[in-house]
Amino acid sequence: MTAFETGVKKSTTETLRDIIHSQPSGRVVVRDPSDLSMGWRISFSQGRINFAESVVGNQARLSYLLQRCVPQFEGSGPLEAVSDYLFLCQLWQSDYISHDQLRDLLTAVTQEALIHALAIPHAQYHLETNVPIDPLLLCTSLWDLVLPIEQTIHQWMLLSAEIKSPFYRPFIADWDQFVEYADYVSDRLPQIEQLTHALGQDKCLYELAHALNVKVVDLAVALHPLIKLGALGMHPYHMGEMLTRPRVACINHSKLTQRYVTQVLEPSGYDVMRLSDSIRALPALLKRPPVLALVDAELPHLDGYQLCRMVHRREPLRDMPVIIMAPKRGMCDVIRTRLSGAMACLGKPFHHQELLALVQQAAANLPWEQQQKLQSLPMADAQTNSKALIQA
Repeated sequence: MTAFETGVKKSTTETLRDIIHSQPSGRVVVRDPSDLSMGWRISFSQGRINFAESVVGNQARLSYLLQRCVPQFEGSGPLEAVSDYLFLCQLWQSDYISHDQLRDLLTAVTQEALIHALAIPHAQYHLETNVPIDPLLLCTSLWDLVLPIEQTIHQWMLLSAEIKSPFYRPFIADWDQFVEYADYVSDRLPQIEQLTHALGQDKCLYELAHALNVKVVDLAVALHPLIKLGALGMHPYHMGEMLTRPRVACINHSKLTQRYVTQVLEPSGYDVMRLSDSIRALPALLKRPPVLALVDAELPHLDGYQLCRMVHRREPLRDMPVIIMAPKRGMCDVIRTRLSGAMACLGKPFHHQELLALVQQAAANLPWEQQQKLQSLPMADAQTNSKALIQA
């Protein structure tokens, strides 16, 4: 495998063209330097494209594309170990699709891969030689494939700062902002309730688009403003590792405290769910139950103690540990904490190590499976958090 440096003044398409024309046959792997776990493979021969696919996530991507291109096909995508090309050829050889459908599908799958490979700013290229395609069913010029998708490539280039690829996994980072701007999203995506539920399941954009039966680019465009506003966050794909990331709810009316808790816990491997409204908190917790909750004692409408009692009356949240954040932590606060059913009271201002210690203590009250997840996480480096104290 050899690396190929891009020219400073050349476009990504021109660079790819030069690579393909410089070798009689082979395969070029295009990667984003900011996330080398992602990549797109482009097979070619005699200066023409034979096929293009993703390096990871082919099951999610092909399930989405089969739904868009061959709606009558009810099967799912291939296993991760099976190549996209082999899987599509097997569909044809098993008479699930016709030869014409196969060629249309190969073109659509290749163009979808080219869209995201060419939308990467300052991409890295690696050339692999002697990687033949068999049987050879598609042999098309790069320009014939790119011209019909130029507009979509441009759309993804505009999105790339916040959405690096359709394999990234959106999640609700700030419930208050998400609820506030949900009407905007519902104008573009009528399935807002289905979307809200799916956002709690660590699905990538391909999986979300498949579940909602929408184009992945339309979904990305609809979610992009919410990501820029901070209502949604984006997790990298990482082959499903995010499914094991423990979720901690921080229910606090202070945005400063929410940001600080996030800065302390996320480097240690936690997914912080931020809420500031006690009225909206309960339904949000029921939709996406966390492993534990940090609750401000001085919430408006319902104080933290009242919210804790309400939380523990709901069956899905009955055993969830709750830590009350109170401004003093005197005897009265300790008694109120115990009466509410919370496991501990964290006095404000608090030190980041004190917060981490309480979270680890809460892990001891969780089921064994959740304890294993939490105990396997690295502790945050003390230098990651420059501030030792926080006054909410």
